[in-house]
Amino acid sequence: MVEGSLARRYAKALLEIGREEGQVDRFGDDLQRFGRLLDGTPELRNVMSNPVFTHTERRAVLDRFIPGLALHPHSINFLRLLLDKERFAALPEIAREYRALADLEAGRVRATVTTAAELSPTMREAVTRALAQTTGKKVVLESRVDPSLLGGLVAQVSGRVYDASLRTRLERLQLTLVNPSQA
Repeated sequence: MVEGSLARRYAKALLEIGREEGQVDRFGDDLQRFGRLLDGTPELRNVMSNPVFTHTERRAVLDRFIPGLALHPHSINFLRLLLDKERFAALPEIAREYRALADLEAGRVRATVTTAAELSPTMREAVTRALAQTTGKKVVLESRVDPSLLGGLVAQVSGRVYDASLRTRLERLQLTLVNPSQA
């Protein structure tokens, strides 16, 4: 595993190039896209980070997958650099660091909202606006569905959890009814 500071250095270097090229978000999207390919193709992940395969073999495999992803040339060079420096296994950590740095620079925050049913577009917009007002930043919203919440929502933003689910309210009510002295 690559040390966090090393992943951050690689992420900062790519971010600097992204700034110069006006492609910060594009590079982040490219890293995420390639990361999803690695996640969905365990054989590819194994080849790219396994020293049993020669550098030439790994480079040939990487070069076979690149055209189908429509990556920016600088993103392609970055992936090749990671391969050359034997840092390919650190790509997920580097991508996380890059996204965090790019979000900080853009004044964005990522939020995960879990609801009992799929959010309607109107409700999604309302939740995004409310979280933007709370955080003072632009919100990139990811939504998930968990029917066990029964209703309401749970939002996770920058390590904070805002739980307004019906399940939690019912659990609190039950505790109050069972043990009124702790209410």
